Amino acid sequence: MKAGFFRRLFSSIIDMTIVLGIIYLSFILFGRTIIENQIENYDEMSAAYTEIMSIYRQDSRQVDDDYFEAIELAGEDETLKAEAAEERYVQKEILLRQNEIDIAPYTSAINSYYANSTYYFLLIFLVLMLIYSFATKGLTLGRRLMKIRLAGELTPMKLFLHDIAFKYLLIVLFAVINPLFGIMVIMFMFLIDTALIAATRNKNTIRDMISKITVEKTELNY
Repeated sequence: MKAGFFRRLFSSIIDMTIVLGIIYLSFILFGRTIIENQIENYDEMSAAYTEIMSIYRQDSRQVDDDYFEAIELAGEDETLKAEAAEERYVQKEILLRQNEIDIAPYTSAINSYYANSTYYFLLIFLVLMLIYSFATKGLTLGRRLMKIRLAGELTPMKLFLHDIAFKYLLIVLFAVINPLFGIMVIMFMFLIDTALIAATRNKNTIRDMISKITVEKTELNY
């Protein structure tokens, strides 16, 4: 019997959680240091950036506190309330413009750090998922726990197409271009998979059809 949508979804979530956990641990242990060392004077720049942002947030909260105090003192006077709102807007704009000037020397380093960290997670995620899928021949821990398996001729190419290319690779490629595109692809694939599995008799997704692999329920205790 073909596996339903939620069995497949939860098996993928389990596998992704395992792989992302390993990547995060590697990032904490050595990945973060490697990325930081690629950026000249990153520690000093990060510390300065953090301090500037901390001061900006404190000043912004003070403007808000002054505004709420002015509103309370204004009572029912709408003119004073409007003046307080205008003063708050002006002060916020001044703080924002000044903050943009203050952090300008450090934004390049900070942006490089976050961009490289994102690439680190995405690239290693693809590599580990590929190794994970091939090493288990598609019988991942998530599928074992959800009692589903891949059926069909599980050649390396078909397994790559089914478990990597049309499942994660497209999302990663679009996410590299723009994270919003990655989210849109996830939502689109989610809707298409839901529709195909729920509304068709064979319950095959597009990647099932392309790779000629099906996902079936099994009662075997692995």
